[in-house]
Amino acid sequence: MEQILTNHNHIMELLGAFLTGVVGPIMYLLISRHLQKERNKKRDVVKENISSVSLISNELEEIREEFNGDRVWISQFHNGGNFYPTGKSIQKFSIFYEVTKAGVSSVSHTFNNIPCSLYPKTFEHMMGGQGIYINDYSDPKVATYGLKEAAKSVGTKSTYMVPLFTLDEKFLGSIGVDFVTKKKKMTKDDWEHFQIKAGRIAGYISNHLSTVY
Repeated sequence: MEQILTNHNHIMELLGAFLTGVVGPIMYLLISRHLQKERNKKRDVVKENISSVSLISNELEEIREEFNGDRVWISQFHNGGNFYPTGKSIQKFSIFYEVTKAGVSSVSHTFNNIPCSLYPKTFEHMMGGQGIYINDYSDPKVATYGLKEAAKSVGTKSTYMVPLFTLDEKFLGSIGVDFVTKKKKMTKDDWEHFQIKAGRIAGYISNHLSTVY
């Protein structure tokens, strides 16, 4: 009889351990998911998305005014379909954010859904964390990284671009300042300040991309 009670107690201990170690975490997960769903129901996801986009656009306008630029934009990479017959992803980029000075034309419609393969020199240079400093497209001594014809098509005389990276150092796109009405040479201090601003904006974009709306 004593042995039976001992075995019974042992079984109950094992059952208790099982419930605590297995069922407990499962219940915690289910309850957490339920609470998250309830919180999501109360979120105004449209408002959150618009607020995030507005924050980034305001930063661009601040940069444009600070450097007296004609156009400031952000391009990002995205999937652009698949190659036949392997199904390999086609990498493309588009301008997703843009602000312009009054009277200066937008280029977001021009640089939309563009294959990255058309600008290998540009992206190869920027992937290494280096910016692009083009103070005068008409100067043959200035490296233009394959951008000269594109700049000519939209009337850009000077361009300054900085690569954007996520916190885990993934290359997500670039930010650029264009000068259209006249060329401009950025000072060393301006160039460094622009790169600092770009780093902050990269953080905003990373947060925006990681937030589920």
